[in-house]
Amino acid sequence: MRAAEDAVPTQQRLTDAALTLFAAKGFAATGIREIAEGAGLSSAALYHYMGTKEDLLVHLMSEGLRRFVEAGRRALSDVVGPERHIVALTRVHVATEAVMRRMSLVIDGEVRSLTDGAGVFGLRDDYEALWAHTISMGATAGVFDVADPRLARLALVEMCNGVAHWFSPHGQLSLSEVCDHFADMALALLGARDRVTGQPVTCATLEMRPAMHEIAIVRASFGSFGSPDIPIDSSTDSREARD
Repeated sequence: MRAAEDAVPTQQRLTDAALTLFAAKGFAATGIREIAEGAGLSSAALYHYMGTKEDLLVHLMSEGLRRFVEAGRRALSDVVGPERHIVALTRVHVATEAVMRRMSLVIDGEVRSLTDGAGVFGLRDDYEALWAHTISMGATAGVFDVADPRLARLALVEMCNGVAHWFSPHGQLSLSEVCDHFADMALALLGARDRVTGQPVTCATLEMRPAMHEIAIVRASFGSFGSPDIPIDSSTDSREARD
């Protein structure tokens, strides 16, 4: 056990232990000693890597959101048009909720535990701005038919957030399939239509690249931030790679 612990950087072990405990028990119910034991550290050594327990929570949420924003921007950088941007954003969000499930649960559920969350809220706003800009751009171009862009954004983000609560790599649908189903629902909610024919658009009609592209972006963005909840060599990835 000690050899296995030594092979993993201490900061990553600490991240994994804290995310596991915060996601399962909640921030308030988790003790410092539990985090130390989970990371293979003494309670005294733990304070070398963190300040207070809330400092640790702020770090986890801030670093997770920073990488979330990075993944979203990377996915948007090489696609053109608001309808394709919505597909890319939806895939990144769904993939993050599945691949980084514990982190997602902590970010979504523990904001209430912060006494000073200004930095966290700012990063969350940066992420949601990617959606807001894309929806606004699509509505202005006549690609989206949406009465209330803000309400649509909130609905789409909350829809994607739920994936962390139920997705399993052993389920009937692969992660790529879930990403595309959710992307099609996002397009439908926004009333996305072809600029020429006026017909509803989907991932298939847009001839989007495979969702494994966005899944790979998510894995790369969070590569050094704790352990993924869906290992890279899982049956899900293997099945998608063969398709």
